[in-house]
Amino acid sequence: MLNNLILLTMFVSLSASSCNNKEELHRYIYLKNSTSKTIYYGLSYSYPDTSFNKIEDVPGNKGSIAYRINAGVQTTLPAASFAYNPTMQLFIFDANTIETTPWDSIVAHNMVLKRYQFTESDMQQANWTITYPK
Repeated sequence: MLNNLILLTMFVSLSASSCNNKEELHRYIYLKNSTSKTIYYGLSYSYPDTSFNKIEDVPGNKGSIAYRINAGVQTTLPAASFAYNPTMQLFIFDANTIETTPWDSIVAHNMVLKRYQFTESDMQQANWTITYPK
């Protein structure tokens, strides 16, 4: 009987911690484009390096990874990204620039519209939402 009680206690404890992990995995950061123009965003986990040259490949623009967000649209980013670095950086780019300018020129001429730098604590305080422009 005591063994069953111990096993039941362990099962309940493990189940409870498993639920907390699932909640952690399903948390998102919401990015809203509140402009009337299409933008792109890119993430960097290289803080304290604040340059955006580590963002990877955009289709048709070798060397960058940026994701398109149409005007007035909200998208989600995985909050699990904090596992890479406790400080994340988000870069906002003009869609026309990303689609027509080589990535090395964008980097060389610092053609970023907005930089955000935040921690998990910052996101909790902001209700897990970033609105561009802010």
